[in-house]
Amino acid sequence: MENLESKLNIILNQIKKLKIIVNEFRDKSSKLELENKKLKESINNKTLVIEKLLNEKKVIINAKSLNEIGNSSKETRYKINELIRGIDKCISQLNL
Repeated sequence: MENLESKLNIILNQIKKLKIIVNEFRDKSSKLELENKKLKESINNKTLVIEKLLNEKKVIINAKSLNEIGNSSKETRYKINELIRGIDKCISQLNL
């Protein structure tokens, strides 16, 4: 009879340990799900910024062919190229 009681106690202790482990995994899973959600939101925000910058870049490229009043074609292209380089730098920083 004592043997059965000791075996039962061992099993009960193992069950308690398993419950603790399960709870730890649940906590860890919850934290990972929260982190995953935050990362997805960050990706979505950066994607929106990239799309906005790409649209601005398209506008600038289209404006390349136009001359500003009072500026030569070379000056206008130089200014537009500077803006494009700035946009490209922003995009590359977002991709990090």
